[in-house]
Amino acid sequence: MKVLIYSRQKIEFWKFPRWVVEDLRSKYPEVNFEINYGEDPLSEIIEDVDVLITSRLTPEEFRRAKKLRWIHSPFVGVGNMLFDELVNSPVLLTNSRGVNKEAVSTHAVAMALALIRGIPWAFHFKNERKYDHSFFTTDFIPMEPSEVKIGIMGYGEIGSSIGEKMKSLGFEVLCLTRSGSGNCFSLEQLDQFLEKIDALIIAAPRTKENEGIINYRRMKILGGFLINVGRGKIVVESDLTSALKDGTLKGAALDVFEKEPLPPESPLWEIPGLIITPHTSGTSRLFWKRQKQLIEENLKLFLQGKGLKNLVNKKLGY
Repeated sequence: MKVLIYSRQKIEFWKFPRWVVEDLRSKYPEVNFEINYGEDPLSEIIEDVDVLITSRLTPEEFRRAKKLRWIHSPFVGVGNMLFDELVNSPVLLTNSRGVNKEAVSTHAVAMALALIRGIPWAFHFKNERKYDHSFFTTDFIPMEPSEVKIGIMGYGEIGSSIGEKMKSLGFEVLCLTRSGSGNCFSLEQLDQFLEKIDALIIAAPRTKENEGIINYRRMKILGGFLINVGRGKIVVESDLTSALKDGTLKGAALDVFEKEPLPPESPLWEIPGLIITPHTSGTSRLFWKRQKQLIEENLKLFLQGKGLKNLVNKKLGY
């Protein structure tokens, strides 16, 4: 069996490490592991591959894969691989859901705490060398957890991890999922959900149903804080800019954007009450260790003909 790891990443941290490959080779000597960092076009080396580990695949590359049975993405998002030929094929698709849940949930909590305590404005005044005590006792009075109801949109592994952390700090937590299972609101109840919360944390995958769903009208219903560690296109950025500038929202924190990298000319850079991180909420020193564990577990299951972990529903997109 041939496993091809095709790493397209340009940033060193996200390149698939050779030490992971060597460790897999030592544990599975019967499997032929190959790694390619783009030295060869994928379309030219994919024909005899049984398992492909990559973050992106085109329809043309997929058509050349005569033996392909399983694709694994070392990241969570798989939207750029959900073209019709793959969706309608028997090829299995898994992602890395849960690998970075501790990192992302910690990041989201840090953003939420910073917002309710006014930290973005403190940095703004610091850059202006302004000791503005009056702002924090009149314009914006910092809050405590018991005053803030947190709403989490997307309550999978990351969302539920955020929820557990927020509850442990004394926040009341409400949740929203596509179907509204458990005690969560459903996507159809989004407006009612927003009415009940003070801060929205988005931890949902991007789907056809939720693209652009957080618009100005819904920001007005929310009226508090918005934090996005999910997918950029769930939020209408132009509406967010307006909502922050006119005071409809008290503040926001974004790790993901409609277009990445966020262009230098974006008006978001100029807003004092906005935290911007460059899609790094999932970054952690433990990322590749956990990734290796997931691949090992799934490879063992695959060789045994058993069901895989993190199997993506290709019709739903996650």
